[in-house]
Amino acid sequence: MGHEVWGLLGPASLSGRRRTRTLGLGAAVRSFNDLAVPGLGSVWFGKQLVLATLGVVVAESARRAGAKVSNIEVANAVEALACCLAFDDRQWAPDRRLRGRTKLPEPGEDLSFRRVRRTSFYVTQTLRMGTVQALPALGLVTARGTRFNAFESSVNGCAVLEVALAPYRPFRRSVQAHLVDWVLGRTGAASMQTATLREALSPCAALSPDSRALLRARLELGSDRERSADTLRRRQALAWVGSLHGAAPGMSASDFPKPPALDGDHWDDIRAGALFFTLMDAAVAVLDAVEAHMGPDRRQMPVADAARDLESAAAPSGPVRILALRQAARRFLDAQHRQPQAVEFARQCAADCTDDLLRALVGRDGTVLRLLGQDIGRGPAYRGATPAAGPPEEDDADPRGDDIPIPHGVSHRLRNLYRLHLDLQGDLDAWLERQAERSAP
Repeated sequence: MGHEVWGLLGPASLSGRRRTRTLGLGAAVRSFNDLAVPGLGSVWFGKQLVLATLGVVVAESARRAGAKVSNIEVANAVEALACCLAFDDRQWAPDRRLRGRTKLPEPGEDLSFRRVRRTSFYVTQTLRMGTVQALPALGLVTARGTRFNAFESSVNGCAVLEVALAPYRPFRRSVQAHLVDWVLGRTGAASMQTATLREALSPCAALSPDSRALLRARLELGSDRERSADTLRRRQALAWVGSLHGAAPGMSASDFPKPPALDGDHWDDIRAGALFFTLMDAAVAVLDAVEAHMGPDRRQMPVADAARDLESAAAPSGPVRILALRQAARRFLDAQHRQPQAVEFARQCAADCTDDLLRALVGRDGTVLRLLGQDIGRGPAYRGATPAAGPPEEDDADPRGDDIPIPHGVSHRLRNLYRLHLDLQGDLDAWLERQAERSAP
């Protein structure tokens, strides 16, 4: 359970149906992520930035040539094409940098832009979605708004593409020009399945040292419109994760000494975020206990009965989870962080009256459990059992067993930044291979 479904949601992205619980805390989650690593979004490897930037540039050129296409359509299509070609090269073996393994067609089929642009062709949760904050923050695009369709090409973004894609000349022209003709319907299917294009686009293909250096510079310098304090924090965070290369994982944020690369306020915000994310996990554990106690047959249950049963151990693990929730709430409040949404939530979770505590939690849920007056009822994702831990989803880039030397509980962006640092050092492939070996049965 990573913290970037921590990006918009929270720690309650559960295996299986991906039940997500925001608990009304999306603003607090975003705040702690931005305080930890500003401007990163859900980016964790360099090609993710390159492909999204390429989508914007190709869409612009295609519109100038008369095509009626949006940035999102083109960027999603470019990403889908890239993953399709990469899967074929890997004989459809999975890789965390690829999406759509169970959905994409064999490359021998029609790969025209007209087909690939369809929303049914590819996954709904694209890698591009994780770049919406990062592209303007790093100066890879200019932005007339916060939405991807409002992005425009920038000098810095075009420079990165030039260096990253210059070695590849499909049919003796640039990758950008080839893709523009693809969008305009001027290329045949066979011309989109060449080894040159696959190497240029594949998320699994390593970036050149020069393009990695340019991306690192964008991380360190940011855009002209980014706040200098945000640029500094991201630069400090990058220096910190770089110093951890080869360190042993396992320590909690509370026990971890302040890194020399970070200033005191930055580290305090990271630790407060870890306490907040731990609090959210504890709250979801209590809600799971209520759901399991209600079981598959009961339609609803009085709040007072659920509170009594949780406290009396009539619901297995109920007292332990209630105690853990109150302790997590008090630890967060003791940190005296001022994020208003998080403080209000912590106060609700620290309530001495379990009735009040459950009423507040169920009222915030609405996904699995719903508050019906003085009763707890079923929400749309109700199952009636505590979710069992299962294998990671196909597109899950962050199984919990990853060997990352970042303190437990901190913003998932720091884990992503650690992976991105490895990629910019040319070490990500070897690291991913080690993780695959560790997780193999």
